[in-house]
Amino acid sequence: MLAKIAPGSADFHALGRYLVNGKGAAPSPDRVQWVMTHNLGTDDVDLAAKYMAATAASAPRCKKPVYHLMVAWHEREKPSAEVQQEIALKTLQMAGLADYQALIMGHGDTPHRHFHVMLNRVHPDTSKAWKTTEDYRKFDRIMRQLSDEYGFEYVPAHQFNADLTDELQQLPDSKAHRASKRGANTGRVKWSKAAAREMGEHLSETLDRAGGAADLEHAAASLGLQFEAKGRGYVLGNADGYATLSSLGLKKSAQGYQRAHAKQAELAIFKDTGRSWFDIDKVDITRAFMAWGVTDKDDLVAAIKDAQAERIARMKPATRTALSTLVDAVGKPARPLNRRRVEKPTKTYLQNIIAAQTNRAAIERRRMMVAHRRRALPALDPDDTSSADKTPERN
Repeated sequence: MLAKIAPGSADFHALGRYLVNGKGAAPSPDRVQWVMTHNLGTDDVDLAAKYMAATAASAPRCKKPVYHLMVAWHEREKPSAEVQQEIALKTLQMAGLADYQALIMGHGDTPHRHFHVMLNRVHPDTSKAWKTTEDYRKFDRIMRQLSDEYGFEYVPAHQFNADLTDELQQLPDSKAHRASKRGANTGRVKWSKAAAREMGEHLSETLDRAGGAADLEHAAASLGLQFEAKGRGYVLGNADGYATLSSLGLKKSAQGYQRAHAKQAELAIFKDTGRSWFDIDKVDITRAFMAWGVTDKDDLVAAIKDAQAERIARMKPATRTALSTLVDAVGKPARPLNRRRVEKPTKTYLQNIIAAQTNRAAIERRRMMVAHRRRALPALDPDDTSSADKTPERN
């Protein structure tokens, strides 16, 4: 037995139609084997969806009241409809959902027996929504208990039963399976944890600390394997299966492999900074002053670190929202009263350098210029009034 949870939604009628008809135009005649409702008072799927939608309307803050749970058995096991219904009610009771509305439907269009539960998360009396925190772990524990009670085969979840899944391969999920039908390379199985550790130990023994990423890839290629990018990390595998880089437990050159690719990721941050050819920053200014002997290498290193920090800060997404933006009388965004004007870092940096290195020279040049102009002026005769300013008489 295993339990699977589908993403929540807000449309009871859509889920009800899917449970009855499926995704195809013509549903299989063996699809709906039995229907049972709980706390609804009707076996009609459409009417049950209307009751649930009316109950969920009493809790407008619950945006996704539709909860979809599936319980399935192995193909070798053939539980009867009565046993499935009994397990369905026990599952709701053990999960603390005995008082909630639910529509339960058994399907027979697949080789393995299974049933679906369309649950209303909103309580019919209190209008409080059931919290889904740790729901995966909760239903996995319930399946384990009910499997032992009824004598069925328990299928453990990989993330909650590390001791039971060490030797088990992990099959692709529904999204990966659908993507593989469209041609994507997502239909491979994931190696068991024990097989991944064994492969990692073998690769670690064939390499030393001086080995790099190329040596690791060559050792994997000799075994018919290769490293591939998958998501945000890397996997090792072939056309039949794969293992994540972290599950291999590589000791020596794998660390260098990870560092090499991590270094590429760090360089990619500054590969496209969006700077124009005429845009200058602290680094350009400091290099120019180094050519004149004003700054030294330490100033350049500090300027590079500051420029990198500024570029990373510009790449982070904005976190301001409409609620944190003030609005003036005409509806335009207003500047908060407690916000101080901040000068641009590059402009302030340039002003500080100029003030520290050229201020004294500028004052000296100004003093010499004023003294030169004074010496160039002709001496005035106190008796000569021809060049004196004359104030016009007032009428």
